[in-house]
Amino acid sequence: MKLIAPSKQLATVLAVGSLLMLTGCETPTETRTVDAKGPDVINTAAINTQDWANAADQLLASLLSSEALNNAPRSPAILAVDRIINNTQLMVDTDLLIKKIRVGLTQTGKIAVTNTLGLGERAVVASEAAELEEMQSGKKAKTLVPDYTLYAKLIQQTDRNSKLTQNTYSFQMSLVQVKTGLTVWEDEKQITKQTKAKPALGW
Repeated sequence: MKLIAPSKQLATVLAVGSLLMLTGCETPTETRTVDAKGPDVINTAAINTQDWANAADQLLASLLSSEALNNAPRSPAILAVDRIINNTQLMVDTDLLIKKIRVGLTQTGKIAVTNTLGLGERAVVASEAAELEEMQSGKKAKTLVPDYTLYAKLIQQTDRNSKLTQNTYSFQMSLVQVKTGLTVWEDEKQITKQTKAKPALGW
């Protein structure tokens, strides 16, 4: 029978004990679902989910209450959504804002959003879709011209003093009637956030 040296026995016991302690001290991860508009959402100096939701709801309510869509030439009116111009220092997914507004508008029954016509990338998509339709049917495809185009811009202004850093994010949105080129509705919603500077460490 082979004997194990006392030092090796001690090392083995310590290793097993450490493993048991680590296993016993593990705390299961707790995850919960919170309301995206509620007070439990994490607040940061940047724009968060709650900010997007609030801004989208306010802009949508403003657009619908303005009755700008009541004089549309057809029902539902065709709307092309342009991309949001991001003039902030943040890398943000602006689709979060536009998607909520698109959903809200289409649910009213007054608006049908076109995904194949508009400016920038959407114009390319429309061209390719028309070419494909013409190849398949042998007839020149008809593309619906939008009645309105929705433009948006995101702007950031930063102010500082010795104690606070203040970021004001402005959401600007405009609805343009394509036939006349006139802006028939526009609004702006601002979100201001203040971050307190950490006190300097004394030596």
